Amino acid sequence: MPRARVAAPLLVLAIALAAVSFGSIFARLADAAPLAIAAWRMGLAALVVIPVALAGGSGVDRMDPRHAALAAAAGLFLALHFATWIASLDHTTIARSVLLVSTAPIWVAILQFVSGRGAPPLRIVLALLLAVAGVVTASAGHDWRGGMLTGDLLAVAGAIAMASYLLLSQRAQSRLSFRRYLAIAYGSAAAVLWLAVAITDTTAGGFNAATWWALAGMAAISQLIGHSGSNWALRHVSPLFVAVVLVGEPVLAAMLAWWLLGEGLDWQTGAGGLLILTGILLGASAAGPPPIPIQTPAQ
Repeated sequence: MPRARVAAPLLVLAIALAAVSFGSIFARLADAAPLAIAAWRMGLAALVVIPVALAGGSGVDRMDPRHAALAAAAGLFLALHFATWIASLDHTTIARSVLLVSTAPIWVAILQFVSGRGAPPLRIVLALLLAVAGVVTASAGHDWRGGMLTGDLLAVAGAIAMASYLLLSQRAQSRLSFRRYLAIAYGSAAAVLWLAVAITDTTAGGFNAATWWALAGMAAISQLIGHSGSNWALRHVSPLFVAVVLVGEPVLAAMLAWWLLGEGLDWQTGAGGLLILTGILLGASAAGPPPIPIQTPAQ
């Protein structure tokens, strides 16, 4: 296998990991309702990718209907992921929320198993166990009652939604160009979120300048660079590998929250982060390339 074909997805994933780790920081800085934050994140991103897809000749007449439907379904789960995860940040710390939402690899493995794709390799199982141990360690000593429990459950719901999104995303991209896929997935996610904003009568405007900058940063950095990068990586490596690598988000997000926002980082969270990082390294070595061949039209 050419070394460059192995290195490129890993480099893109590393950049994507750094970019998505800023998402919780931007969400905390934005003085807006969680649903409005999610809607603006996806709405602004869709305003960029849809014109790019159309300019690239990705017209609907050349679209595979079945895989376009899969992309739209992926967008639905992406909307659910952001709606639940961003809401969890109102009830718990950034470190705890991102740790729990990053259990997505566990749910990817479970969903693959129940769908008949077989059990994951032993080293992947060990990597997932380390990630779980890291989450449990980081959660030790915290109060599970009241609002924090609500935040935990919302974060776990976000993890399950992300696992579903990753699996649907790779299936959809097997017959869709990258730009066309992003246009459909981001567009459908934005449509669902803005519909939810309208139905719930959520305030989605009149923000201060700092909030608008936070929303723009979330869309440009965390979504267009971070999530788009991980979507591109799905064209070359397995959803489980992508999910395992992105488990590194809580480590970086917790460090950023401590540095930029002054949020405390206790020893349990630090120890849990080390276990999670170990799980990433083990999972990357086990689930990493070979690339998954994807046959798509020219992008």
